[in-house]
Amino acid sequence: MKKNGPAELLGVEYPWKDEAARKMWESWWAEKEISRGQTASEAFLWAFISAQAEKLDNILQNKSALQDLNCRFNGSIDAALDACCAQLRYQDLNTDTPPALMTYKEMRDGFFPVFENWIGYVLGQKGPSLPINKRRTLSAVIGAAYVLSINPSDLNDQQWVDLVEFVRRPQQIARTFGIDYPQSRGKWRGTKGYKAQFLAARDLVRRIVS
Repeated sequence: MKKNGPAELLGVEYPWKDEAARKMWESWWAEKEISRGQTASEAFLWAFISAQAEKLDNILQNKSALQDLNCRFNGSIDAALDACCAQLRYQDLNTDTPPALMTYKEMRDGFFPVFENWIGYVLGQKGPSLPINKRRTLSAVIGAAYVLSINPSDLNDQQWVDLVEFVRRPQQIARTFGIDYPQSRGKWRGTKGYKAQFLAARDLVRRIVS
């Protein structure tokens, strides 16, 4: 992952500050077929949406807002991701309009440092053997931790065991905490949609640390 490139040309500061966490993130993706394209970036976006699920849903229900974004929402998770990115771009271009999602400043100074810190703990210490196909569940946990203001350094051994096992086996572990963790099939809304899944992950993280 290059420190200089398109981001620098756009005047965006390189986000990674913890070199060890950055290397663990890169190593996790290295030489894997799935790492081609924008999958790693999508994993970060997944954590972001996990932290903003209700706010994104408000946008998706607002036809006027979607029109401003030049987006159509057909109920799919892909359309929800597109709307999220369009909203962030809209906020960058219309700074006088109150932001509907997290601002770039909050993302840079608040959210990304939390993401980076959790990556360092999980991939470096507590779950180094997690497979890359668990990236979305891990990202959902990180987004939940951000909303709940959970610092990974505050967790005890049993809480870490429960969190890592949740990433490995989300439905089974959620069930032991009395939570129905939906297995979503490409849809955003509904009892089995990704919004419900994000909120279930947040509830599960809350119960683990309580």
